[in-house]
Amino acid sequence: MKKKRRKLLPLGVKKRTTTELPALIALEAIGKPWFCEAHLTDLMAVSMVCQVAAAPGSEVHDAALALFDLLGKEPLDVREIEPLLMFANDWMQRQPNGRIQDAIDRLMSASQATSV
Repeated sequence: MKKKRRKLLPLGVKKRTTTELPALIALEAIGKPWFCEAHLTDLMAVSMVCQVAAAPGSEVHDAALALFDLLGKEPLDVREIEPLLMFANDWMQRQPNGRIQDAIDRLMSASQATSV
């Protein structure tokens, strides 16, 4: 039986300009009239990937949980969100691509299972 080859993230995927930009734009959009659901989704994605990729109870896992909690509250407070987002982004930059891809795959499979 032939094993399905898994597609990994490209080596440049974690360049700060490509991975952090959507979240940074979303952070800038908070409180502005052009803030939209896509911005909130970009912020939540960072939180969710860190929650799945990090060890439960670790500093980054706890920060990702706190970030996700803040993203569910109105009005969004940039001063509270920014340090957690930056911490999560910095942590993700230091992780191996495979670890981040595994977290994304787990999130995607969980999403597909709940939408069936």
